[in-house]
Amino acid sequence: MNTGRVVFVGAGPGDPKLLTIRGMESLRLADVIVYDRLASPQLLSYAKKGAALIYCGKEADHHTLPQEEINLLLIREAQKGKYVVRLKGGDPSMFGRVGEEAQICRDHSIPFEIVPGITSGMAAPLYAGIPLTHRDYNSSVAFVTGHLCEKNAEKEPDWAALASMETLVIYMGVKNLPRIRERLLAHGKDAHTPVALVRWGTVREQETLIGKLGTIDKEVEQARFAAPAIIIVGEVVGLRESLNWYESRPLFGQRVAVASRASDEGNSELVIALEQLGAEVLPIPLIERCTFDTPLTELSTYRWLVFENEQQVSFFTSALRQQRYDVRRLTSKLAVCGQRAFEAFEKRGIYPDLVLDENKSLLAFPDLLALEKEEQVLYVGERKPQRITLAHGKVIQVIQAGTVEWDKKHLGAKEAGLSFDWLATDDAHTLPALAQFAGDAWSKTPIVCVGKETADAAREMGWQTVSSHADNAIHINELMAWRDHAKRGQTLVLSTTGSQEGSYAK
Repeated sequence: MNTGRVVFVGAGPGDPKLLTIRGMESLRLADVIVYDRLASPQLLSYAKKGAALIYCGKEADHHTLPQEEINLLLIREAQKGKYVVRLKGGDPSMFGRVGEEAQICRDHSIPFEIVPGITSGMAAPLYAGIPLTHRDYNSSVAFVTGHLCEKNAEKEPDWAALASMETLVIYMGVKNLPRIRERLLAHGKDAHTPVALVRWGTVREQETLIGKLGTIDKEVEQARFAAPAIIIVGEVVGLRESLNWYESRPLFGQRVAVASRASDEGNSELVIALEQLGAEVLPIPLIERCTFDTPLTELSTYRWLVFENEQQVSFFTSALRQQRYDVRRLTSKLAVCGQRAFEAFEKRGIYPDLVLDENKSLLAFPDLLALEKEEQVLYVGERKPQRITLAHGKVIQVIQAGTVEWDKKHLGAKEAGLSFDWLATDDAHTLPALAQFAGDAWSKTPIVCVGKETADAAREMGWQTVSSHADNAIHINELMAWRDHAKRGQTLVLSTTGSQEGSYAK
């Protein structure tokens, strides 16, 4: 039997960029991914084509799959020779049941690996400006669960020992906070000890509530502060006032959906700028679809091949490459609209005969190209395909060599029902795909456009709320003023397939 393996991967606390490199590599190799509710859905974008994605829920007091069935699922898939990733929120060893799941693998002779993750108990406090240790305040910290499973329901924690700790980090404790407060006070913890609750740490929805141990349960009830949240008890909570870096960023709380092509390498300057300003970036996967269907044997019938922009040049040369067409066989003359289209050819070792001004009228081509009787032009652009017959049998055939489209099959935001506040792009060619992604209300969706060409194209398409940054950089003052205006508009929510409510239960 060709036995596979199971890899337990810590997904981190919520921000998908806090996944480890080893975790990302495991997701890319996986044949099967079994994932929890608290694992960011954006991590599923690393899955290879054809990988089976199985949601196992794990909400408080309700599991889509009972733990026993999860165990059997891991074993069954691995015994088929599959590479199975068990994707668990936070770190799999911090109240994440990795021990018992790994034991099941061992009992069935299934090879396994455990990839640590950044636990929410460390990340959420830091994102709230609360370091868990500081030499002026403490030399010890304890991590404890505030929720006991049925098997240990009668086994009380050592409250005397916990009350003596300088800093406590409590997982899954919101529901039992009155009991936790009462026990700590009963065993000598000062009622004035600072307490913080950090809800949905490291993501846009992060909220922080600060109080004192003696009254924290009432403050939580009054604020309707619900799970999932991490509780921090100790003097280090006071550091938040000066170290609150994440929630004080100018774009904190904004989720921006940014165009992302499969051909892109790394993060664009736009993504980096938005993240540094505090926005949560939601990559919108786009694919380049080549639609060049003109038989290459017919290219010789055209006196000129004219290309509207560098994007269409790229699609055309890709079509030549896919069909192994030697460019030396081209007998037509080449013209491009604009310097960037010329450079797109130039970097491929092809030098067009003529550079035309951008946005030239097609009706001007006969004179610009010195067309003679019955000569034809193939115009490769983003206009509506058509055939234009002019005087003396001259013909301009308009086609599209390719399009940029929203990759609907790509998992992520759509699967999780994530909302977004704006769209953003620095590439005019992605605008139709972003409109497709935004749906029927696309023209009313606020969009940040970097580059004059992109902003002009957005307005020409019909976008009503455009933040224009003409010199390829984000200008914070302009963006803030625009943001305040856009906040009065509509926030879009993608169709949802699951809930985002619950606790840190794993």
